[in-house]
Amino acid sequence: MAARFTITVILRSDRKVAFEGIEPGKAFSQEKDGVRLVVGAEFPAPVTATPPAGELVKSVEYNLYSDMRNYHKVIIPESGRWFINMTQLVSFWRHKSDSAVNDVKMPLYIFTGQDLCMGMAFGVIGPCYETAFKTLEPTVNRALIAFMRRLSMQIKRGTDVYPIPDSVAKQNRDGAITEYLYFRTDKDIPRQPWLLTLRDFASHQKRIYNLPDVTSDASLESLWCSWTDWFSDDVTDEVILRSAREGVKLGIKNYIIDDGWFGPGLDNDYSVELNIGDWRPDPAKIPDMSKLVAGVRQAGGVPIIWCAPHAVAPGAQCFAQRKKHLIVDDKGELVMTPNKFHSLCFMNAQARQIMADICVGFIREWDFDGAKYDLFNCIPNARCCSKEHDHDATSMVEGLERTLKLIDESCRTIKPDYIVELKQNYGTPFLSRWGTMTRAGDTPYNTEGNFLRTLYVQGYTPFSINDYQTITNEDSPEAAACVVLKMMAVGIPTYSIDFDRLCQANKDVIAHYNNWYRENLPAFRNYRVPLDGENNVFKIAADGRDFFFLVNDGGSFEVSRPATILNGTFKTDLFVKGNAGKASVTLLDCSGRQVSRKRVAFKGWKHLEMSPGGMVQIDF
Repeated sequence: MAARFTITVILRSDRKVAFEGIEPGKAFSQEKDGVRLVVGAEFPAPVTATPPAGELVKSVEYNLYSDMRNYHKVIIPESGRWFINMTQLVSFWRHKSDSAVNDVKMPLYIFTGQDLCMGMAFGVIGPCYETAFKTLEPTVNRALIAFMRRLSMQIKRGTDVYPIPDSVAKQNRDGAITEYLYFRTDKDIPRQPWLLTLRDFASHQKRIYNLPDVTSDASLESLWCSWTDWFSDDVTDEVILRSAREGVKLGIKNYIIDDGWFGPGLDNDYSVELNIGDWRPDPAKIPDMSKLVAGVRQAGGVPIIWCAPHAVAPGAQCFAQRKKHLIVDDKGELVMTPNKFHSLCFMNAQARQIMADICVGFIREWDFDGAKYDLFNCIPNARCCSKEHDHDATSMVEGLERTLKLIDESCRTIKPDYIVELKQNYGTPFLSRWGTMTRAGDTPYNTEGNFLRTLYVQGYTPFSINDYQTITNEDSPEAAACVVLKMMAVGIPTYSIDFDRLCQANKDVIAHYNNWYRENLPAFRNYRVPLDGENNVFKIAADGRDFFFLVNDGGSFEVSRPATILNGTFKTDLFVKGNAGKASVTLLDCSGRQVSRKRVAFKGWKHLEMSPGGMVQIDF
């Protein structure tokens, strides 16, 4: 059986109308029970559902039915934070999840074939609102049932908690809704790494909905953050200033004053009452915030402040004033996050203004040059039923997007080049444009997890950052260099290191690669392009030179012009193909010291030596 789609239109009256036998790449038009469905033959295929007169569409279910085959991995619809836990098909058979305010997902399934590249991809391109996903077949009852030999899954646009929002359902006078069906197999595009499939999907989102890539030169600089290597109770102005002074020597430019600067941070025990929401410095840690900001700047760094503008703890002084703007569940209770704070409601205009005013205040009062916005991913996926405030949006995700837009535009009115760090849970092309970089979520001491999560963000923005990598004295200089190169291969290098504890050899590695990164900063505005299905080799095409990053298993590739090869592996042998005559080949170690230089006849396949964590420079 070739792939087929069933598209079911669910009206707000809860009446369902199913359209079956829709084939990829073929036009389809049918009216049934007063509902009209039109599917175009182009790619991605426009799908228009028109309800009967006087009715509105509540949800649209897209079911894909395809022959089962042996796949290697699955990349589930995700923000990129948790997909690493479900790449195995045996786990995917039970898959069921929602794209909601706490994790806005890319609505795309990707299955890799036995060649490790994209085997099949299925997604829906439409406005950013709540969406549900689930595996239909194989099924799991008392046992796994696969005898039907089909792989089937569903993307449901508009969920039971949050149906398709009014802004979409009422956009056209006749209630018609148009979205786009994305379907690809390896017969369409053979040997395509899954990251490039994700990037292609994102490119269509950007084109159809005019979603630009946004960053700034300042945002591409290396970052340091006060989170991983410290308990937040111990982060003081002295710690931050000392770190900035040392970090600037190592080529790190941006400095994030993270959670806890105002009081107890989220790393405190649950018995400790939070005061998050007041946004006043803890005088025991930071007696003079303006002086600290000036000190970081004087050291040569750029000061950035951590904030969760929606968060209001029960112990905050502002709680009583903001209570009427908080999210309330269907039982009339204030919604509490797992980490014990409440949230302002994104669907309420007054609440959004409060959040924007908080963020603007960091600039007006203390002159910060950027902000990190965090913890939107902690909000439970619950409908706000408050009777104390009104809603001008019917989707919490839509409200989040309005919030980020208002904050960004308000801050840029004062500082046009303001640095804004978002997190991948509120990434995707729709939301990442309201920041200047998007972070892969919490992955301390996990270089491969950090790499994979940042890799996913590279699917839709080159301005991805890892989650504050630390380097220890247990890491050899070669290992430290591999960690740094693994970060640079997929994003902006970002650290959380207590430099007082770090040996000089590893500081030398960090300084070498950060300074090299800064010298080549314009190249890192470009997307990294994987050259193999397992993302072991990446290429960045820069002006006059190519950069190749080798990570994990590395690999072979072709060099056609001057190139720098960065060895983020422990391998010492490299095979490259060339066709440009004689070349000068320079081998550097992990600290940038020259190991050798020789002239090589560069024609056909060539064996070169590498230094673990080092680089090879080829000049014709």
